[in-house]
Amino acid sequence: MPDPAPRGPTLKSAMDARGRHRIDAARIAVVGAEIVLSVAAITGVVALLDEVAPVTGLGVLYILAVLVIAVRRGQIAALATAVLSVLALNFFFIEPRYRLTIADSHNFVALLVFLVVALVVGRLAATARTQTAEAERRALLASAREREAMILAQAASSFLSGENVATQLERMADRQTTSTPRAIRAGITAAPETQGGELAVRIPSTRPGWLYGRPDAGWDRASLERLAQALARLIDLARERELLAERSAAAEAARRADATKTALLHAISHDLRSPLTAITTAASGLRQEGLPPEDHTALLEAIEAESERLARMVDDLLDLSRIEAGAVNPRTDWCDLADAVARAAEQVERRFGTHQIELDVPADLPLVRADAAQLERVFSNLLENAVKFSPESAAVRVSGGSGGGRVTVRVTDSGPGIPSSRRSEIFEPFVRGTEPGQGSGLGLAICRGLVEANGGEISLQGSAGKGSTFAVTFPLVAQPVEAR
Repeated sequence: MPDPAPRGPTLKSAMDARGRHRIDAARIAVVGAEIVLSVAAITGVVALLDEVAPVTGLGVLYILAVLVIAVRRGQIAALATAVLSVLALNFFFIEPRYRLTIADSHNFVALLVFLVVALVVGRLAATARTQTAEAERRALLASAREREAMILAQAASSFLSGENVATQLERMADRQTTSTPRAIRAGITAAPETQGGELAVRIPSTRPGWLYGRPDAGWDRASLERLAQALARLIDLARERELLAERSAAAEAARRADATKTALLHAISHDLRSPLTAITTAASGLRQEGLPPEDHTALLEAIEAESERLARMVDDLLDLSRIEAGAVNPRTDWCDLADAVARAAEQVERRFGTHQIELDVPADLPLVRADAAQLERVFSNLLENAVKFSPESAAVRVSGGSGGGRVTVRVTDSGPGIPSSRRSEIFEPFVRGTEPGQGSGLGLAICRGLVEANGGEISLQGSAGKGSTFAVTFPLVAQPVEAR
């Protein structure tokens, strides 16, 4: 038994053909009615003028009907109008009347000439009509191509400038100059989302997308499909560009990470080697027999100092790792910045007794919400840096105050300052001061991490060559009742 499946499409084709036949028949009937009415109207005019002018002259009026039909309906309709005009002129106005016969040879020649003229005029008018229609079609096509080229140029400019593909497609409608709002738009979606009679055409790119156009703004499916093909190539190109940029960024990040790891290992190995070498040398000296008591004491002090230095360095590395991992976890409570600065100053003065620290922090400085121990560590690092970079005879000054909704403490030294070229990186790990051997380069990085973890800000103020001022700022909050 044959498969009945093909009968569906055959039936549909037959129905479409019958629909087309009905449309053609209706069009032919309308054209025929126009021809008959045109010839009838001219016949009426000729009948009115029959008494005042010869019939052969009045026959020229039928050329008007031929001309009108040729302009409106084309050459074949004009030919039919010419033939019907000759028949009407012969039947109603040439003797013997109301018969399709011609008694006079002159009238026969006149009708023949009229038919030829009518055919020529009809052909010329139809040709002009065709040329006009072709010109209009080409003008519309050129306008459509110009509109499509403008859209593609805007999209290409946006895509190649590095902007997001989906965002640019969503903005496409806003950049058009058509009178109808949102005449065309596009979106990266898996399924079409039409609005108000829009046509939807899929953009055949690597990312699912749809192009929408409004028929009342001059968009048809063929134009949308042509534009969608071009947009698909642009989207694929932009996507490839994004992937290349992502790969390049990833490669650059990996390269920088490797460079940072190398620098980190180099810095750690160098910084750890110095105290270890000192401890090893002092321990070897203690093994010597007959060592004087004063030398024995000096070597023990050296071991203690370098061990303390090594322990601080390890603590700094652990603190930095916690900061970078976001595991600072401050124990927030009401904190008196003046007390934290005073305790930090006592620690630094015990270690660097030759430097004077001047405290100008008001006792009634507003309290802040922070971890007091971590802020003490911050001010201790800042004061140690200030002492290291200041001359022995110069004092380190600490000042504080509040205003503009902020509470600020500033630590100012009298050192050489920080060059402008390094001010942007001074809070990065392992960035040291202007003099070699001045610490591990972790102090300021730890300060920034601890201050920011407590909701504050730290910044470098002052100009190069005139010392450095580090400002620690916290937002001013409503004070507890007991503080008022």
